Amino acid sequence: MQLPYPLEFMHKFNLHKLLGLTIEEDDLGAIARIYGVSRARLARIERGFRQNVARLAASLPRREENPLSSPLTILALGDSITSDRESWAKILNRYWHGQPGRRVLDCAVSGDTSSDLLDRFYSTVAGLEFAWVVLFIGTNDCRQLDDPAQISLISLEEYQRNLDYLTGWFAQKGKKIVLVTLPPVDNSRLRAYFSDENSRYDPARLEATNRCLRELAGSKGLAVADLAAAIQAQGLEVLEEDGLHLNGTGQSILCRLLLDLLP
Repeated sequence: MQLPYPLEFMHKFNLHKLLGLTIEEDDLGAIARIYGVSRARLARIERGFRQNVARLAASLPRREENPLSSPLTILALGDSITSDRESWAKILNRYWHGQPGRRVLDCAVSGDTSSDLLDRFYSTVAGLEFAWVVLFIGTNDCRQLDDPAQISLISLEEYQRNLDYLTGWFAQKGKKIVLVTLPPVDNSRLRAYFSDENSRYDPARLEATNRCLRELAGSKGLAVADLAAAIQAQGLEVLEEDGLHLNGTGQSILCRLLLDLLP
């Protein structure tokens, strides 16, 4: 079977989730069968990811953890920047390893827009048990056709409605919410990496989306992990070779922001 992307890319971003299959993320045998590869080959790739996650977790500053009266589950909602086997969700789970009570539940799906998230919301999210939610969604909403029309996948107005609904639902259920602003995209690297893609990301639309997130947080009293501002202030290289996804540096920056906000 010919995979559309290299196996490492497929596994890193959990592209099997796009099939809508309910598979435990550590069931490498089942995932290997989906991709038509040996479990041993996939396990070698997985070991590399876990080693990097452990290294990144060890590099985070240790904080004095306050004791919890009950277990704390943090729901991670988003796209491939979160549904990444080296993402902030994996890093924080490793960071808290051996400290019972805190865990991040990754419910992100690669390629999701805010509308995709809404479409599957009641079947995959609404019934879960969690106290906090980190909502990091919107990069795919900003994707445009790379032609004169430059049509966005999801309009800014629709994105605003979707985020208003989601945050309203979580607040009504008593969930604590953290919004994450969007990182930049390097369109030149994106086109070079995905040679068959006909899409781009307009920096002005990304900036407008981040303004929307900050204004929504301000109007509703929500916490913001301002990743975009932190990246701009630190001036570090935070993108993978594809110009779209966060590298280890970018994921670590986000982890530090979240550790300042999460209990």
